Amino acid sequence: MDLTERIERRRNHRYENRLVVDWDALNPAVHLSEPVGREFVFEAILDAADPIFDGQLPPNVYVWGPAGSGKSAIVTSLYSALQQTVSRGQRTFHTATRADSLLGGFHFVYVDTRRTASRFKLYQQLLNALVDDKVPERGIGTGELEDRLQAELASADGLLVGVDHVDMDETLDIAELREFLAPFPKVRWTAVGRTPPDDLDSHPPEVEIQVPSYNYEIVDILTTRGTSGLSKGLDHTQAKALAEWSDGNAHDALAALFGAASVAEADDAKTLRDEDLEAGKEAVPKGGVPIGRVLTLPENKQLVLRTLLDVSDSEQSIDTAADAIAAETDLSPGTVRRYIYELAQHDVLERREVAVETGTAGRRPSGAVPRFPTLVFERLHSGT
Repeated sequence: MDLTERIERRRNHRYENRLVVDWDALNPAVHLSEPVGREFVFEAILDAADPIFDGQLPPNVYVWGPAGSGKSAIVTSLYSALQQTVSRGQRTFHTATRADSLLGGFHFVYVDTRRTASRFKLYQQLLNALVDDKVPERGIGTGELEDRLQAELASADGLLVGVDHVDMDETLDIAELREFLAPFPKVRWTAVGRTPPDDLDSHPPEVEIQVPSYNYEIVDILTTRGTSGLSKGLDHTQAKALAEWSDGNAHDALAALFGAASVAEADDAKTLRDEDLEAGKEAVPKGGVPIGRVLTLPENKQLVLRTLLDVSDSEQSIDTAADAIAAETDLSPGTVRRYIYELAQHDVLERREVAVETGTAGRRPSGAVPRFPTLVFERLHSGT
C-alpha cells in the first residue's frame, strides 16, 4: 500500500472540486521568491553589490522603472537571498520586523516607505530588524533611536537597506533618504522608484539601474502563477490575452486574473470563463494605484473604501456616499467626507461630476470612483 499516493489522490480530488487552490499565487501584492524574466536586473544589482563579497561597502543604487515592471519583487527576493547566503543563515530575512542581534558581517533589510515615511519610522523599522526586543512606538525620541542604531551597527561590517517606493506620494524621496541615513557610515541602500533619474529633485546615487516594462514575459508570469494558484492552471490563450491587455504591467495582469477567479468562484465555476476574465479586467482601472498601496492605508480609510464599494456608485455624490458610509460604520459623515477628499487627492479615488436633474441650479456635485483593483481589494480586505 502506497500511503503517500493515497493521500495525494484524496488531496487532488479536493482540488478538482475547487477553482482556486492558492490565492497567494494569484495575489499581485505577493511576490514570488524568484520573479520571472528579470535575470538581467538581478545581475546588475549583484554587480553593484559585489564589493560585499570582499568585505567592502558597495555604492548606493537607484532601481527605477514603470509601474508593474517587477521592481519590488526583484529587490525583496534579492535581499532575502542575500540575507540567507551572505549572512550564512544566522538569521532569516525580515522586512523590517523582529530579528536577532547583529553578530558582525553584512546584513540586509527591506523597508517599504509607504509605511515608513519619516526619520523616526525609518530608524524604528531598521532597529526592529536588528534587535530582539521590539522598539516601542511611543516614549522614545528619534535621537535615542539613532544612538541605538549606531551601537547595533558598531560590530557589523555593514547594513544594506532595500528602500522601496521612494519619491512617490507620501513616501520618502532620495534627498530625505540620504539625509536620514547619512549618520551611519556603514549603511548603504538600494532605492526603488518610478521617477527617471534626470527628473529627481536631488542627484541620483552612484549606480542607476533601469527596469523596463515587461513584454512577452507576462505570459510566463501568468502561467506560472496560474499553475500554482488554479486547480487546472491557466489556459495559454487566456494568459496571452491578459498579457496583451495589461500593456506590460504585471500587477494589472495579476489583479485581473485574481478578480476573474473571485468572480468565477462566487459563481461556483470550476474553470475560468471568458466572461470572468472580462469582469476581472473591468475591475482594474488603467493607470490606477497598485493594491499594495491601498493595503498600507490606515484601517479607517480602508474601511471607508470597502464600504464605498458596497453602498455607492458612479452617479452618487460624495455627500450622499459619505452619509451612506457613515450609516454603515462608526465614523461620522464629516470624517468620511474628509477621508474621501484625502483619498481623491492621493489618486486612490477619482472625483467625477455626477448627473443632476435638468434645470438644477448651481455647481454640479462630484462623486468618487475607485482607482484601484476593486475585486482584489474586496477579497483581501474581507480576509476570505
